[in-house]
Amino acid sequence: YGEVIVVGSAVLVEIDSYELPAIYFVEYMFESSEGSKMFHGRMMQRGSETVLGNAANEREVFLTNDCGDFELEDVKQTVVVDIRLVPWGYQHRKDNANMAKSDKTKAEERKRKGLPMEYYCKSLYCPDRGAFFRLPFDSLGLGSGFCYSCKVKDVGKDKEMFKVNSLKTGFVYRGIEYSVHDYVYVSPHQFALERAENENFKGGRNIGLKPYVVCQVLEIIVPKEQERAGKESTQIKVRRFFRPEDISSEKAYSSDIREVYYSEETHILSVEAIGGKCEVRKRNDLPEANAPAIFHHIFFCDRIYDPSKGSLKQLPTQIKLRYSTGIVDNDIAYQKKKGKGKEGENESEVKKQREAAQENRLATLDIFAGCGGLSEGLQQSGASLTKWAIEYEEPAGDAFKLNHPGSLVFINNCNVILRAIMERCGDADDCISTSEAAELAASLDEKEINNLPLPGQVDFINGGPPCQGFSGMNRFNQSTWSKVQCEMILAFLSFADYFRPRYFLLENVRNFVSFNKGQTFRLTLASLLDMGYQVRFGILEAGAYGVSQSRKRAFIWAASPEETLPEWPEPMHVFAVPELKITLSNNLQYAAVRSTASGAPFRAITVRDTIGDLPAVGNGASKTNLEYENEPISWFQKKIRGNMAVLTDHISKEMNELNLIRCQKIPKRPGADWHDLPDEKVKLSTGQVVDLIPWCLPNTAKRHNQWKGLFGRLDWEGNFPTSITDPQPMGKVGMCFHPEQDRILTVRECARSQGFPDGYQFAGNIQHKHRQIGNAVPPPLAFALGRKLKEALDSKRSV
Repeated sequence: YGEVIVVGSAVLVEIDSYELPAIYFVEYMFESSEGSKMFHGRMMQRGSETVLGNAANEREVFLTNDCGDFELEDVKQTVVVDIRLVPWGYQHRKDNANMAKSDKTKAEERKRKGLPMEYYCKSLYCPDRGAFFRLPFDSLGLGSGFCYSCKVKDVGKDKEMFKVNSLKTGFVYRGIEYSVHDYVYVSPHQFALERAENENFKGGRNIGLKPYVVCQVLEIIVPKEQERAGKESTQIKVRRFFRPEDISSEKAYSSDIREVYYSEETHILSVEAIGGKCEVRKRNDLPEANAPAIFHHIFFCDRIYDPSKGSLKQLPTQIKLRYSTGIVDNDIAYQKKKGKGKEGENESEVKKQREAAQENRLATLDIFAGCGGLSEGLQQSGASLTKWAIEYEEPAGDAFKLNHPGSLVFINNCNVILRAIMERCGDADDCISTSEAAELAASLDEKEINNLPLPGQVDFINGGPPCQGFSGMNRFNQSTWSKVQCEMILAFLSFADYFRPRYFLLENVRNFVSFNKGQTFRLTLASLLDMGYQVRFGILEAGAYGVSQSRKRAFIWAASPEETLPEWPEPMHVFAVPELKITLSNNLQYAAVRSTASGAPFRAITVRDTIGDLPAVGNGASKTNLEYENEPISWFQKKIRGNMAVLTDHISKEMNELNLIRCQKIPKRPGADWHDLPDEKVKLSTGQVVDLIPWCLPNTAKRHNQWKGLFGRLDWEGNFPTSITDPQPMGKVGMCFHPEQDRILTVRECARSQGFPDGYQFAGNIQHKHRQIGNAVPPPLAFALGRKLKEALDSKRSV
């Protein structure tokens, strides 16, 4: 063809199964043993073939880790792909925008003249990781026979290699080294005989789901005749440790979830039953936990259980629990103060470390901050410090201030705040806003204007733009008002665009990914990529991170090209939920985390774990301060209570007379709901005679899954439905009655179902308080995300 192919250029190759010829980036060239001229190339996907679909720029292509060898004569033609390194930072925003503009003009000009399209590439797309990463510039097109994606594949293959050492005292499985005496997680299905029959009603979804069984490896058994032991044929002999829930649900309720019991029971299992590594220690060898118990896969054991007799005794002193130190995090807060040197030195050392940890936190702006659930969890993790927050609703903003007194809270529309910031920085001309926003920005008082965050001061922007538009629970999905709600996403992205923080986190309801045929989701990803961010997306279930509530949330992480994108936190509690997949493109799907059906480190947290210690109150209880009356019993209760002496907000919405009578007639058993009401009439105090069964329910039940759960009681052993902003018996999530008392759940009970500590305060009237809680991100979920953010920050620091 007379075209010159060079290393570092891009070429078109016809591939049978593809509609369009594929674009390949030439990494290096070589001659095959048969003497053919070859090249090794990495595929570049057109934006429309990625998760971005039609939101992609037609000229942008994405490097992938899909590579292969081709004959030079397979090349149809060369194409121009500009490998772009765009300067990063808010100070380059205008120059970059101008460059993009002239680039676009040039491209349109070429199109008019009928010239071939010129592409550009600035990100690496990894659909298997649900992410777009910065390009590996330093290892691209070296022409040296090295290919980064071959290396990635080799590492993957190594991980899959199974090896037993020559002494048969250890093996490598899935990239992790195991030795005799190590403690391991084993899939609960290996002990399947004990599995309870799964119950059917929705309240007890997690019954029958078991966490991993903790075992200790005693021996590695390799078949004699085999030269190389495979993972299918290698077995391990293990000692089984029991958990409180193996004895009874009562025992489970009153025990620490990290407690396990030694036993003499041994099993021979396949190596493939292993789900990971853990630690078992004596209780007093546990690391000191800081605020929320950070779990390092360390369990404790002080007792021995005999399953044949059902007896539980102190662990005899001659039984030593040997532990390795492989997996433990070297967290500052966690190093036990072993009186080294003089006490004083140690104290000042700890203080120094604390101060360093404070300094390393990201200066954060929380937008659509609500009462602060996201900020609370992220701060608990040590990753961030919320210095500024914007919240439109006054009661929620007031609640944020109560719990984060060090933050500057702006109770205003975020568009107004952005306008004011841009005016203060002399960028008013760049700001497209309504005249109303401009007027409101002009009317801010001087003190507020001086407190505004400026580009360069903010490391991290996070928030959950109101989701009314995409929540399947909002009954006005089609109204124009919902379309306006999407503008909140645009406002949120404008903050990222103007500030260019190091990190950005968007939280939303699960439907965000499918709403508007997925267009809002795709445009959000495309906008962040366009700004130059690395981006990752996924859906998580809050119930898997330590709350007793089913709540699926979509998250989008963005990290500057100089930072590391955080990984997703691994699920810690078993929770019945199918894999939460996002459709990428033609039949490709991505799930951020695995389903916990095959186990997780802990059991699910139950309704009883969450609220079983709270005193009884009646319908419409309104006393905001009460005595606790009882000591906390469960692990969750001890953690959530902290050192609170007074119980606040244990107040309940008042039901009208008829609904109260209905509530009193709903049996106090798991899963009971309106179907259990007697078909009769009742006489109210006004003399009016009415049906006990709400007339609208039986008549429309066919269309609505029998209105399951309406006027429903919670199950002590089950979990809460998604926490909503207005609990009511006829609401979309009807299960809002206490398991044993005739009333709607209290504000404090709802707060606990979201994982808010008892010391957390809410503001306004009871409706406001329920709304603040229902709209919040559960702090334990935010905490799990924050731990991974902190890991990403620490990994960069240690390089």
